[in-house]
Amino acid sequence: MVACNPTAKLPSIQIQADAAFEQADYSKAHVLYSEYISLAKTNNVEVSKDLLIKQAQACGQLDLIDEAAEIYNMLLKDEANIKLIAEYAQMLQSNEKVDEELVLWNTKKEQIKEIELTKLATERLIFLNQSKENYNAILLLFESKGDVKLSKEVSMVNIKALEATNKSHPAAIACNDLLKEYPDYAEALEWKASYYYNKAEKKYQYEMAKYNKKKNATTYAYLRRDLKKVSADFRISRDTFLKLRKQDDANKSYIRHLKNIYLRLDQKAEAAKMDALLK
Repeated sequence: MVACNPTAKLPSIQIQADAAFEQADYSKAHVLYSEYISLAKTNNVEVSKDLLIKQAQACGQLDLIDEAAEIYNMLLKDEANIKLIAEYAQMLQSNEKVDEELVLWNTKKEQIKEIELTKLATERLIFLNQSKENYNAILLLFESKGDVKLSKEVSMVNIKALEATNKSHPAAIACNDLLKEYPDYAEALEWKASYYYNKAEKKYQYEMAKYNKKKNATTYAYLRRDLKKVSADFRISRDTFLKLRKQDDANKSYIRHLKNIYLRLDQKAEAAKMDALLK
């Protein structure tokens, strides 16, 4: 009967393949699923979606990325299978296929309607563009996110993209907004502390250089006035580094910054305490 009807072997092959797959014997499962698919196609028998998914997963486990991609791409031609994009993307991510994952999300993003999958698509696109330093793409993605609530890590990527595209003031506003929601988020606190420190230090150096070129009573009065404005930024940085030290009081970078800030604010006793911690 089998000789007369080759497709009669299919149920037995699938049972063996499924058993191997469940036992995590992906090499054996892959061979058996391949045999099943070849025999089914030769005899015009439709291969089930579930079987194809298992074969794609087996390929992924065996690092047969191109073969797995071919199966996933075929399945994703049917929009009803769009949720498989998360599984496919995870395989690409695990194998550091940045360009392939970018193409996948960019070509399929408009087909995604479910909110959690939309969030995943947006976040992955932002992280992938970050890895390629495509800062303008990150800003566009963040601006067009709509009502999707993205993670604090993604918001931080957006802040850094604003900074990288010379939008430091909007970046500072975005960072302050992020800290309103996550007041103890260390990465955002570090960005804020460094931003105000660098801004103040740059202005301090500029004003001192200008004064040193022409020292007199008038320029000294202007210097005192302008340094008051600089001091405000140093104080913001100081308070932020102090908050960071509550999370990590042994961090030498925080201590060094605080020492320099105290010196700029003429708080010599506090600067000496920080200096002692660095010895």
